[in-house]
Amino acid sequence: MVEQQMHQVDDRHTILSIAVKPRDTIQYVLKTKNLPYFIFVGLIGMFSSNIMGFLGTSFYGQNTLGDIVSASFMSSFLLYFLSTFIVAGVLLVSAKILGGQGNFKQMFRVISITMIPYIWILPLLLFWMQFAPQSFFVITYIEMSLGDMILQFVGGVFIIIASIWTYVIMIIGISEVHKITKWRAFFASIVVLIVLCVILVFTKIL
Repeated sequence: MVEQQMHQVDDRHTILSIAVKPRDTIQYVLKTKNLPYFIFVGLIGMFSSNIMGFLGTSFYGQNTLGDIVSASFMSSFLLYFLSTFIVAGVLLVSAKILGGQGNFKQMFRVISITMIPYIWILPLLLFWMQFAPQSFFVITYIEMSLGDMILQFVGGVFIIIASIWTYVIMIIGISEVHKITKWRAFFASIVVLIVLCVILVFTKIL
């Protein structure tokens, strides 16, 4: 089975092949890659997600862009392991309730590779932040030009596409690991969204 998947997915382009062959790629990496691979992919994806979290926030110049990038990278370690453990655990329970057969190890690895679409847009985010900070952040003392508005629109479209594809990969991954239909995988994923919303609201209150 592994040999068959190796013919379908080029090992040199796994991070790209998941865009057109998500199920085949998920099967391939789960069968052939070791844990450090998933941790590396998940950390880089979380780093990109952290950078994206600064989009639209106020920037007053107290910290340099280098400070923001380094802080985003360092916090990626804690956030990656914490969020992946929580999401993998919740998905394991919800998928099991719906007849799933997977285990926590498989779910942890699948959640890690769902971060791949954020790796795609990391160069865009870093370029955008560096060369057009007035459209990436909210900087009240700099007026945006038409080019900044266009970049803001294009960047937003790429972020939306990456976020949607992340969710699609999650559903396919749940279906593949637990041997359930995509509809059951979708309903299992809804539980995770509810839990994440509750955590977000709780942290806002605190």
